[in-house]
Amino acid sequence: MLFNYPVEKNCLRFYRFTFLGYKEPITVEAYNKVQAKILLRDFVLKTPALQNKPIINLGIAIPIVGETTKIVNNVELVYIPNGWMPLFEYKRRTE
Repeated sequence: MLFNYPVEKNCLRFYRFTFLGYKEPITVEAYNKVQAKILLRDFVLKTPALQNKPIINLGIAIPIVGETTKIVNNVELVYIPNGWMPLFEYKRRTE
């Protein structure tokens, strides 16, 4: 049985690629699977340990506005509909 859930087509997704022999997946931020595979290919070309390793799993997640965070250059960012914002600024605006 197929479920017909509305899906936002142009939203950021996290594509988690798991390689054979690696416990942690490689997470790629992209708007579609084609873009994710291009970014993954570029990463694998720079990482010799991953070359010639098969992908054994692919997981896809959608970030939650105001909840999903990441750290870039020692700054914690939170996801908002327009992209990423420093967490301290987000908290200041939402208080």
